[in-house]
Amino acid sequence: MDTSQLTFLGYGVVIGLLVAAWVAITAWQRRRAIVTELERLKKHLHDHMEITQEGVRERKTELDRLRLENENLRITLKAWQQKPDRKELRMLQVYDRAVHRLLESAPGFSPHWESAVRDAEEVVAQMDSGIVAFARRLVLPRGAKRREPDGDE
Repeated sequence: MDTSQLTFLGYGVVIGLLVAAWVAITAWQRRRAIVTELERLKKHLHDHMEITQEGVRERKTELDRLRLENENLRITLKAWQQKPDRKELRMLQVYDRAVHRLLESAPGFSPHWESAVRDAEEVVAQMDSGIVAFARRLVLPRGAKRREPDGDE
């Protein structure tokens, strides 16, 4: 090999080293940018997970509180319905509605009495559901118009 070939080889090696150095520096800068972006995304994900976890925890505590409150209300309602005076008041409502319906339709016939009692029980059972039921249980039923003696008979 002569000197001109060695010179071209040297220039080739130097140019190759410069290209390799430029690629290495560019790759290092790109890697640094990617690592920085990755850190930012990790921080964002961590913040998002904390917020979500806090919301889920609050929802769970609220759900547990509502379940407990619902159970307590259910137990209170069952206890309230089981009191003897409440059962009697309910039966009084049933019979009161049945008597007034019987007086309106056909006084004196027992089959009508039985159907009137069944109808009144259905009406009171329907009244047992909802907010209106609570208000109506506290007050005696209005029933039909009550007849008062005239004094002429």
